[in-house]
Amino acid sequence: MAEKNKALALVISFIFTGLGIAYLGDEKRGLILFGAAIVLNCLGMWVTSIFSYLSIILWIYGLYATYMMANEVC
Repeated sequence: MAEKNKALALVISFIFTGLGIAYLGDEKRGLILFGAAIVLNCLGMWVTSIFSYLSIILWIYGLYATYMMANEVC
């Protein structure tokens, strides 16, 4: 397996919630986070702003999870 870059994983996760985790090898978990972020952002735009706040919390969790996984994998 090729060596993964921690910084690249964090940058990817910063821009696209969850895809840094997918880059590190846990595709299922990463895509679930990515899909949840898209749904929360859409609901935040069309329904109520509480979903936008939840999206921010999910984004922070995604960065944290990517950081922790990068330390395990790399």
